[in-house]
Parts: sequence; C-alpha cells; structure tokens
Amino acid sequence: MSILCTKSQWHEMRANDSGHDSKRSEREILIMSQRRYPGPLALHVRRRFVRRYGFLAAVFFAACSGTASADVVKLRDEGVIVGKVLNPQRGALVKIETEDGTTLEIDRKLVIKIRQTMERDLEYAKKLIGKTDSLEDHRSIVEECMTRQMVLLAKAHRERIVELDPADRSSWENLGYFKDDATGKYLRREVVMYRRGKIKGVIKGDKDKWYTWEEKALLDWDQKVTMQRVAAEKELDARIKGLSGNTVKKAESQAYFQKLNNPLLINELAARFGQAAPSDRGFYLGLLKQMPIRSVAPTMIRIALEHLDTVVVNECRDFLASADEQVREMALSSFAAVLREPKSNTMWDRAAYCMTPINDKRLIGVLINSLLSESVNAAGSPGAISPGVSRDGGISFFNGAPPPTTRVNQHPWVLAALTELTGENFGYDQREWGLWFSRTYAFQNLDLRRDEN
Repeated sequence: MSILCTKSQWHEMRANDSGHDSKRSEREILIMSQRRYPGPLALHVRRRFVRRYGFLAAVFFAACSGTASADVVKLRDEGVIVGKVLNPQRGALVKIETEDGTTLEIDRKLVIKIRQTMERDLEYAKKLIGKTDSLEDHRSIVEECMTRQMVLLAKAHRERIVELDPADRSSWENLGYFKDDATGKYLRREVVMYRRGKIKGVIKGDKDKWYTWEEKALLDWDQKVTMQRVAAEKELDARIKGLSGNTVKKAESQAYFQKLNNPLLINELAARFGQAAPSDRGFYLGLLKQMPIRSVAPTMIRIALEHLDTVVVNECRDFLASADEQVREMALSSFAAVLREPKSNTMWDRAAYCMTPINDKRLIGVLINSLLSESVNAAGSPGAISPGVSRDGGISFFNGAPPPTTRVNQHPWVLAALTELTGENFGYDQREWGLWFSRTYAFQNLDLRRDEN
C-alpha cells in the first residue's frame, strides 16, 4: 500500500511492520506514501495535486507506481487508500485489497468517496511520465484532458501554464480569472464583481446571477419569509387536524387558534375560506379578523367585492367600516376605483353597497356618475332569421344579422348609497343630481379632490 508521511513516521512504521497483523490500524491506513516518481513534470504535478486535488492525485500516483487497476478510497479525515475495492456498493465494511495482497476492512461510515480507476486515468498517467515541464507539453495535455472530460486535471495544468506564462489570457479566463483594467492583474470573477458592488446569488436556480447588495438583501429576506410561511402553514394544518383529535390535542388547537395573529397565514386562510363548506366559512373568516388589521384589509376588501354570500359581505364591510382611518381610506380607494372603471360596471352595485357604512361625502360625485352604465349587445349571427316591424306596423321576419344594440343599465345599490349619503332622491336622473350637487357644494369648503366633477 502507498503511504504519505514524514520520514520519522515512515521509518517508525517500517520498523514495526514485521509480524504486523494484516488488519492495520486506522492511523496507519490514513497515511500515504512518499514514493518518488520519475520525470520533472510528474514531480510538479505530484506536488500540485497533493496540495489541491489530493483525491484525484491518488489515481495518478497509483498508475505511476504500476498499480494498473487501483481504486482510490477517500476517508472523512482526508485520508486516502489506494487498492482494489472488492465491494464498492454493498456491505457495512469496505474491503480493499492492497498492492501487497493485504485485505483491509474499513467502516463504510468513514468513507466519503470511492473512485474506481478508469482506463483514461491510466492512459493519462503513462503519457504524463514522458512529458517535460514546458508550455507546449502542458497545452497539449490540457487539450487531451478536455477531450476526455478530465476537467480537474486540465485545471491543474492550466495553473502551471499561467505560472510559466503570466500573459496567457486564455488560460487565465478558463481558470475563472479576469483582467482588471485598473491594475492590469488577473483577478477572480468574484473579486471583480465585488469591486463593482455586486455579489453572487445563492438562491436556488440563480447560482450564476450577480446582484447588488440591496437586491441580495431583498432576496434573502424573501427567502426567509418564504421559509417562515411554509413552517406556519404546516403548523396551521396540524392544528386544524388536531381539532378532531383527542381531548389534549383539541385543547391545544383551540388555544392556538385563540391567539393566532400571524400575517404570514393570511393567504392560506383566505384560500381555505374560499374552499370551505358554508358551515365552515365562519371559522376561517373569524381567524382572518384576528390578523393585524392593516395586513388583512386588502383580503377583506376582495372578499367583500367578490363573495356571493350576503352574510359574509356584511361582515367584511362592517369590519372595514369599524377599522382605523388608514384602513377606511384604503377601502374607500378600492371601492371608488371599481366605480371609476367602466369595464367593472357589473360590480358597481357591490362597491356602492360596501362603501355605504363608511359614509364619506367625498364620493358623492363618483356615485352620481355611476348611477347609469351602458352595455352593448353583440350583433346576431349572419344568415339568421330575425323578427322586425313592417311599414304598416305589422310583424315581419327578415334575413341577416341584427345590428348591435346599446342598453342603459340602472344601478339600484348606487342610488341607495347616494340617497343614504345625501338625504336626497332624484332617482336615476343624473342631470338633476348634478344640479343639486353644484348648488349644494359649489361654494362650500369641501374636500372634493377624489371626485371627477
């Protein structure tokens, strides 16, 4: 077996080797040999590999030493054993047959990696012995290593190339170095980007991207929040299941829900509320009300505008109306945005209904403009038979598609909100409402910045 150690350790081991048991101690197994290999290039690669690529270097040394079919076993404490591995995949003990015929047994838990020597490694080692430490030989070996996909070996030779020729730009760049225009030196890409104020992303899927410090801080924060949200959702799911468990789990779950106030669960609770049976909606809506009010307000606004259950809508709008000034402003802005959008006229009544309890006169102008809306009925299909009125007043039928028609829609909940807000009722006559509004508020000191008139 090949070992590497100090001279005193080597002589001590050789002195004690006579009559030694075939199952050597772990201390002796972890030592590699200090055998000398021929050729100046081999000596150079040996020193470089032991320092940087110790595990792969053992393959080269095994080939140079004549071990034609040697495998390499790397141990957790950086020890390396060269020999023939008899059971690389199975067994609690890894059995290794060394060059002198000794069989070693190593606990598999102490093994990090087993490298079974390939034919390409042996061919590489044989060619390397006859090479010199010249730029031409190193470059030819690099090309052959890259052809055989021996990347680490190619990297070792490139490092030697830039030592012999510091101006070799191609080798520097293949090693991951870039020229710094300010100093003229070749620096690692990380150093160059660092000087530009950027660092490499460590987010999964973004390993090759570079970010500013601010962007990286935001990404790290998002990742941290995501992990916290996942943990909170798992606990929520377990507590919900605990409500149907034994007495202890049920009591623990009830205590958990009484104190629940985690804004990271708002989206999960809203999703469960939307999927729940009518009998369970009150439970999830109650949990949403326990959340920090400014965090949960957008969710409550959305439910108030979209849900079909009148009881749920009333709970949401009363919840928003009883909140602080900032939440009420948020709700009014959202409802007014719906009223100002012509494409959302199907939701105008719901928005007006939801804003009624807040009773803000700044929205009078918006409500007047939303009393009526128009919708267009599409034209009929070509070639269809359509009914019509003849010249003498009778009913007739004609061929061809009927033209598109425009229909005026009245919004009763908009009128109800307007009546409750002003104490007046001019029906759906927008002209009368406009005249009343101009007479009433034309010379008053009223903040109408949100109105369209």
